[in-house]
Amino acid sequence: MENLNEYKIYKANSEQWAKYHAIYRLSNFNEWMSLSFQSDIDRYKNLDICYWVEKEGKRIGGALIKPNILKCVFVIPPFDNISKLIEVLTLYVNTISDETEEIVIPDADLRVVESYKSVAFKLDRIDKLMVCATDEFNVIWEERYKIVAPEIEHVEAMAKLYYDSYSNNKFQYISSQSYDFQLLNVQAYFNHIKAMNITNEWSTLIFDTISNQFVGACMVGYVNGLPYILDFVVHPEFQRKGIGAKMLQRTLTLLSGNYSAIRLNVTVGNNAETFYDKLGFVSLAEKGYMTKKAGV
Repeated sequence: MENLNEYKIYKANSEQWAKYHAIYRLSNFNEWMSLSFQSDIDRYKNLDICYWVEKEGKRIGGALIKPNILKCVFVIPPFDNISKLIEVLTLYVNTISDETEEIVIPDADLRVVESYKSVAFKLDRIDKLMVCATDEFNVIWEERYKIVAPEIEHVEAMAKLYYDSYSNNKFQYISSQSYDFQLLNVQAYFNHIKAMNITNEWSTLIFDTISNQFVGACMVGYVNGLPYILDFVVHPEFQRKGIGAKMLQRTLTLLSGNYSAIRLNVTVGNNAETFYDKLGFVSLAEKGYMTKKAGV
């Protein structure tokens, strides 16, 4: 194990850090589908968790660091020993983290996943962003379904729909989410659209007038310059009836006049992955979600 005293880890000027990050990470790890070099800089330039790593007075890498979180790791040439950089950063994060909580790397480059495993991280899952071009579709709904824009008054009904839908997911980290968790999730959506000053009209709730309940939801926010699907669910009893495809087509149509594309996140192996493929979404870089015990 490396001696941390041989390295200097310190806060970076965030805008300068963002330039290096755009060149030395994003240029060969397409996790977002960059809209422009400047947008890649703007995304990070106001953060206060940007760090440099130096050895013998020379900058060798960078990362975003805060207690129990390590992400956006990159090396700066001519230094090229990513395993050594990961080892050093892990040592440092251990010193500032709460030992009762796990340390999380949400965006590990799978090409170096063994380097993370060598310092006690384990791979919990693989996530990726997917992106699709917006377009206009002629969406026709059965008379029993009513299209509703989400409002605060719908919070509890939305949380129930989320809970009923996600409880059926094949991944334990999703299926174990409680109703109270989903309440917070729905409230986070309303906080997000308020903070980003975007309309709830981008989002879709499907109300079934026969069973008198919400049976589908496509919640759309705004992340890194493009609309972003925050949650997409169809009640288990209403799946395979075309509701999901129509919701997505409606969303793509609503946004087509002002935005060229929409993004979403999916866990590799989730049933939804194939569904999105069939509707024209293309995959970006796969990222490992990795965890380890602090102090180990």
